[in-house]
Amino acid sequence: MWLCAYLVDMRLVRLVVCEFAVLVASVLVFRSLWMLFDQYFGYDHLVVMLIVGLVVTGLGLGLLNKELKGHPKKES
Repeated sequence: MWLCAYLVDMRLVRLVVCEFAVLVASVLVFRSLWMLFDQYFGYDHLVVMLIVGLVVTGLGLGLLNKELKGHPKKES
């Protein structure tokens, strides 16, 4: 019985480590893109980039919500 509990704990530890790795990697990608946009577009287009980002975010969240509404909820 203790072996099963140990394996569950190890899976949880691996999951947390993997989530942390994805989080750190996403920060590095975000910073790289930010610096790339600053290099090519400068500071003159910040308002346009903000509006485009808001529109893309809205569309992405809308599509995610549409997809999630089509799936039945899991009963626990």
